[in-house]
Amino acid sequence: MELEDFRRFIESSLKKMDSGFYYDALPNLEKILRSDFFKKLNTKDQLFIRKRTSWIQLSLGHYEAGWKNFAYNWLKNSQKFEKINNQNNKIKYLIDFGQIKNDEKVLIWNDGGYGDFIYQLRLIKYFNKSIKFKIYDSKMSHLLRNKNLITKDASGFSWHLPLNEIPRIINYNPLKHNDFDYNYLIEPNKDIIDFSNCVGLTYKTDTSEKKSIDYKLFEKLFIKKKNIKFLILQKPIDECEKKFFSNFSNVNIIDNFDNNFIFKDTFNIVSSLKFLISIDSAITHIAGYHGKKNYLLLSYPSSFYWGYSEKRSVEYKNHFLLRQSSSLDWQSVVNDLIKEI
Repeated sequence: MELEDFRRFIESSLKKMDSGFYYDALPNLEKILRSDFFKKLNTKDQLFIRKRTSWIQLSLGHYEAGWKNFAYNWLKNSQKFEKINNQNNKIKYLIDFGQIKNDEKVLIWNDGGYGDFIYQLRLIKYFNKSIKFKIYDSKMSHLLRNKNLITKDASGFSWHLPLNEIPRIINYNPLKHNDFDYNYLIEPNKDIIDFSNCVGLTYKTDTSEKKSIDYKLFEKLFIKKKNIKFLILQKPIDECEKKFFSNFSNVNIIDNFDNNFIFKDTFNIVSSLKFLISIDSAITHIAGYHGKKNYLLLSYPSSFYWGYSEKRSVEYKNHFLLRQSSSLDWQSVVNDLIKEI
C-alpha cells in the first residue's frame, strides 16, 4: 500500500464511522494506528485519527484502549486554554497521576460544553484524597456547591487537566465507577413555581444542527398525548415557533429564564418537572443530576457518552435512550417517544 492509498483508506474508514457503521470502521482504524504509514503523518492528523478511534472504542465499551487514544483530545478546544496559559505558561498537561510530585497542584478546566461540566465532575470522587486540585472559574461556577474549589488564578499550579479527560486519567469504566454522589452542585431552589404536573421538552441546541429536531415534528406528540401538559424549555425561540406551539392547548412556553446566570433557572425548573424529554445537550445532564426521568432523543450515531445501541443510560439510571435508526430520521424517534410515554 502506498501513502496515497493509505490516506484513502483513512478517509473511507472515517466515512464508515460517520455513517454509524462502527463495527466495520473500528478494525480498519485500529489497523491504521498500527501501520508504519501512520507514523509518517503529521502530529495533528495522528491525534485526529486517535480521537476519532477513541469515540468508537468508548461507544462499544473498549474503555482501556479508548481512553489511551483519548489523550490530547483537549487540543481541539485549545483556544479555551489561552487564558490559563497567559497566567501560567509553565503549567503542564497531566497524563498520569504518578507525575505529580510533593505538593504540586492540578488545575481542572472546562475544555468542553456546559453539559460536560455537570457530567464529568461526578468522577472527582474517584481522585485519590492526596491530590490537590482546583477548578478554574467558568460560566458554570455558580452551580458548584463548594466555592472553595474555584480559582480564577492559574499561577502556582504545576499541572492542568481538561475536564473531559477526567475519565481518561481514572481509566473510567462504568462497571467499576458507578457509585456517584450527586451533591457537588447547589441545592435547587424550592421556592420556584411548581412544575410537577408538567413534562419538559427541549429540542434544539446551538452547538449541533445534527442533534436538533424540527419543532414541527412534535405535532403528532401533542395531539396524541392531549392529557399531558408540555412545557417548552428552549432559548432562543422565534415567533414562528411560538405561533406553532400556541395551536395546542396542552403546550406552554417558558422562555424568560437563565437571564442572569446560565442554566441557574433551568437547574431549578428541571428539578420540579414531572419528567423531561430532551436532546443531547446540557439540560439532559441537569436532569441526570437530579435523577429525573428523561426520554433522551439521540441522533445516529450518538456521542460515546450514550454507548452505541443501549436503550438505558449507564450513568443516569432514569434516562431512556431513543435513537435514530438512520441518520436524520427524527420522525421514527418521535413515533417511538409517543409509544413510550
